[in-house]
Amino acid sequence: MAVAVATLIKHVLVNNLAVYAPGEPIKPADSLTVLEAINQVLDDWAAETAATYAETFFVFTTTGVNPETIGPTGTWVMDARPVSIDGVSVDMGSGIYRRIYSTNDPKWWEAQQLIAGGSIDGAYYSPDEPNGSLYFTSPAPALVSIRLMIRTTIGPVLETDSMTLPQGYQSALELTASEVVCDAFHVTMTANQTRRAGQARSRIFANNLRVRSLSVTGLGLPGTSNKRGPTAPGTAQTGGGWMQGGWAQ
Repeated sequence: MAVAVATLIKHVLVNNLAVYAPGEPIKPADSLTVLEAINQVLDDWAAETAATYAETFFVFTTTGVNPETIGPTGTWVMDARPVSIDGVSVDMGSGIYRRIYSTNDPKWWEAQQLIAGGSIDGAYYSPDEPNGSLYFTSPAPALVSIRLMIRTTIGPVLETDSMTLPQGYQSALELTASEVVCDAFHVTMTANQTRRAGQARSRIFANNLRVRSLSVTGLGLPGTSNKRGPTAPGTAQTGGGWMQGGWAQ
């Protein structure tokens, strides 16, 4: 949902801390104090894996280079580089996408033999700054549509900005910022507010929790092998990975 940063500041000072009465003008210095707290909370959350959240699918068009870079100045432009990429699919034509193996494990990438002109069957993402790098096992020709499921964080904001927040984030952000600035305004948070703040953070962190995939390769099941990767026969993996007989869609 979209919410103005100025509204978040008002909710902290009026609704949560009761420093100002409804409709009372807020001093610029007090607004700045809360704004700095909001950005401090966002920066702290950016360092926590549980605070990264999944976006809807983004579709980009290859430029013929390997790797493609993603970020403010990348070959694929976004406001901020993705923290991670949870899924990569290649357009096979007519809007039909085939999911390929994707990982952020540099050891897997180092073991790959790049094949010029081969089919794209795997990708490795490195969340470099300021632009992340997405490497393909075979350099993709130009003008191929690639669909990504990305995981991202919220960057610093200005008082004049409007933020698009995932569900649950507004309550967590307002209550956590209130905890940060309450001492500056000589206000003690109530036990109920502290409880609500903890619940709000737990809610969004739990929603963002990623369950690691479970591979059954080589565990003695019929038809399994010790091979790893997108072409290993007879393997199954939870979380939308590879399946017996082909890729999970």
